[in-house]
Amino acid sequence: MSEQVKEVIRKTVIQMLDGSVSPINIRRMARKHEEKPHFIPIRYRIVGGILQGLNIKLGNFIEQLLSNIVELDTGVRAMEDSGRKILLSFTPQTDALIDSYITRRQLPNSPDDCTQQFEDLLQNILKIESAVPDSERGGIVKDVDGLFQTADGLIVYTELKYNDDHDTGKFVDINRKFIKTWAGLAVRYQIESTDQLLPILYYFNPRKRYGPIYVPSKNIMRGSQLFERFFHINYKDVDRYLKEVGDDPEILAIFDRIYDLIRNQDLP
Repeated sequence: MSEQVKEVIRKTVIQMLDGSVSPINIRRMARKHEEKPHFIPIRYRIVGGILQGLNIKLGNFIEQLLSNIVELDTGVRAMEDSGRKILLSFTPQTDALIDSYITRRQLPNSPDDCTQQFEDLLQNILKIESAVPDSERGGIVKDVDGLFQTADGLIVYTELKYNDDHDTGKFVDINRKFIKTWAGLAVRYQIESTDQLLPILYYFNPRKRYGPIYVPSKNIMRGSQLFERFFHINYKDVDRYLKEVGDDPEILAIFDRIYDLIRNQDLP
């Protein structure tokens, strides 16, 4: 297995762990648990809370991991806005158009295959935005999970999720945010054709739960698909080492230090 792949994963894990634990945070958690009568000692509840917090951050971990992979991979070039919260802008007409599209896709008579409807939506967004001055646009802050450019100039915007297992309401919001972020990026990068900016909803875990309700299959990728199409790094290498990283001596040592830090605190 490539040592570079191992190193980028190890680096990402350490980035997530670094700063997750501090004496101030431990004291804050201790005060919180002091008020809760419980048979589990406070130290162990604090450890459990830290581990639960890290588990909740798994999606953020995948975002950071993909960002680090893009930086390492020679087949693509990371763009400056990747992994950042940035101010994007588009017109109220575009905003209403996207909301209307999401609503229509929920109707029982909406066609199962949304390929043409989605392409029409993107085309209409470009048409609307190309016809107005900046003064008619409103700004909104969006988190751009992944943004990179291929050797042939294609800009790829990815909305990254670990699992395709969100509840119904959150799934709708993910897709709405996905499309609105694409619209804002299209304005920001002065996109003239839908062929210049490819939106991809990417699930790191290949398990499939939801079908292409709001986004056509060609704009959804799972597991190895994103790697096979754009990256030189092998998804199997990444997946294999992610399963092994918990036994990495350096990572184990970090978790041991976390426990020792909590154990040595002056707690009730």
